[in-house]
Amino acid sequence: RELLLALASDVETITTVMEEVDRLEGLLLNEGDSVSSKSIELKGSIKKLITAKEFVEALDRLEVEGAPVWGLSSDEREMIVLAREKMNNC
Repeated sequence: RELLLALASDVETITTVMEEVDRLEGLLLNEGDSVSSKSIELKGSIKKLITAKEFVEALDRLEVEGAPVWGLSSDEREMIVLAREKMNNC
């Protein structure tokens, strides 16, 4: 039963962070290709979110041998794969 609660909280952690990353990436996209203090700040904020200990630990618990754990919805599985890709690219 504890694992189910931990899993739910891990999914919530990943969901919350990924929503914020998506918002920041939208702002970054509006900045265009130019390098500015704003774009550097946005990239730094994204990296900080993706590499935060709580996020990384939750992501690790939601994966087994590099694949999302059983019991996740298809949307949650896609989000876990995307989260890992973003973390690996930071």
